[in-house]
Amino acid sequence: MANKNIPSNNPEYRRRKKVEKEFKALLSAEGHGTLFPPGSNYLAGASEKELARRNLRREKLIVDAIKYNLWVPQIMRDQVNRPPDENPKVPDEDEGQDPF
Repeated sequence: MANKNIPSNNPEYRRRKKVEKEFKALLSAEGHGTLFPPGSNYLAGASEKELARRNLRREKLIVDAIKYNLWVPQIMRDQVNRPPDENPKVPDEDEGQDPF
């Protein structure tokens, strides 16, 4: 039986380290944190199903990175947590109802 008190045996610690490693690879693949764009597009040649699968995995990874308080570029944050509309749609009429 494994000792749960050692930090490296803690499942949450292992999950955080895995997210850090995968998110760092995602950042470098997309060209964030570098002076030059990536040499090749890692999405080139993938089928539509594969692109959808990668996009879901990417969004889950970004959400996990935000959860673990990692540095996430604002562009990625906005893709996952879309900002609210500045001018939300309001009905033109009150439909005859009292405000209170």
